[in-house]
Formats: sequence, C-alpha cells, structure tokens
Amino acid sequence: MNLSNKDLLILRHLRGDARKSFTRISKQTSIPVTTVFDNYHRLVELGVITRHTSIIDFNKLGFFFRSFVLVKTRGGKELLSYLEDHVNVNSVFRISVYDFMIDAVFPTIREFYSFLEEIRSFGIVRLEIHDVIEHIKKEDFFCE
Repeated sequence: MNLSNKDLLILRHLRGDARKSFTRISKQTSIPVTTVFDNYHRLVELGVITRHTSIIDFNKLGFFFRSFVLVKTRGGKELLSYLEDHVNVNSVFRISVYDFMIDAVFPTIREFYSFLEEIRSFGIVRLEIHDVIEHIKKEDFFCE
C-alpha cells in the first residue's frame, strides 16, 4: 500500500491524539483542511484506520493486576472463542512458538488465577505467565 507523506503525517497526529480536529491537524501540518478530511476518510476506507480508542489507566478503574500469558493449546479454536468473549482479556495475539499471547487485566491476582484455571480446561499444552510490574511506555509508536 502506497501512502503519501501527507497520509503518514496525518496518521502520526491522529496516533498522538485521536480527538485532534482536522482543523488543528491542518494548522500544525500546513495541509489544507479539505485534504486532511479527504485523506482521513480514504484511510478509513482502506482499512488503515480501523477504530479510535482512549488509553486508560487500568489501576484507576480498580484493575490492579495485569499479565501477559503465553499459551500453547490443543483446543485453539475453542480457546480463542472463549478469549474473544472474556471481559478481562484486553488483547489476544497469535504468536510463534506458542499459539496465543493474552493480555489480561483483573482487579485481583485471585481473579486472575481463577481465569487461568478456566483456560486450562481448553487442553493447554504449555502456559507461561509474565506479570506486568510497571507499564513504562504506552502506544507511542508512530505518533507525532
């Protein structure tokens, strides 16, 4: 996919602040606002921009325990369906060596370990847990 320098500049501004107005992006980049508008909608149509979200502090919402779980399983489809529907699963990645990397967020470690017991019922071959001690850098790639 060939994106113009203007497209990339617009994307960088939106990655830094998805609420930034087209007018503000126009002023900061010297790209006409109509071009920003048109390019934005084209990027949505192309599937480059898929959704806008807010980055939140899970601790302030009472979710004090976060862990990345690497899972190798015999029941991949069933487990994946379960993970996609689980309210405490933030993200799921298909990875090499293991089948999935799960980003899970829970209020307590006890609830997290209950979750681990639940996923073990899906024919887990290997499981590796990496607890997050501190989130140092958040969603900073390709920002202005």
